[in-house]
Amino acid sequence: MLCLVSTLLYLVQKVAMCELTQFSGLKPFVWRSIPYLYQDTRSGDYGPVSMKFLEMHAHGDPAPHMSSLTDKTVNDLRKQYPMDIYKTIVMPSYYASPKP
Repeated sequence: MLCLVSTLLYLVQKVAMCELTQFSGLKPFVWRSIPYLYQDTRSGDYGPVSMKFLEMHAHGDPAPHMSSLTDKTVNDLRKQYPMDIYKTIVMPSYYASPKP
C-alpha cells in the first residue's frame, strides 16, 4: 500500500488539472486500516474481499456486516464469485450461439 500512496500523487499531478482541485505539491497520500474490518493476511489476492466490501458498502453495509467477515466467509466468497461469473457471462453465451 505504501508504494501505491507514494505513486498516486505523481499520477494525480500528471492527469488532474491541479489548479481546479485542492491538490498541490508532492505531499504523499496517507492511509489507515480500519481496525475492526477483516484483513486478509493469507494471500496476495484481495479481489474477492475488495469486491465484497464494495458490494456491502453500496448496499449500506447490511447484515452480515463488513466487520463480521471471517476467513471462512472469505473462502466461501472465493468459491462463489467464479460461479457467479460463469453463470452471468459464460452460460448466456451458450444460449446465444447458433446451433450447428
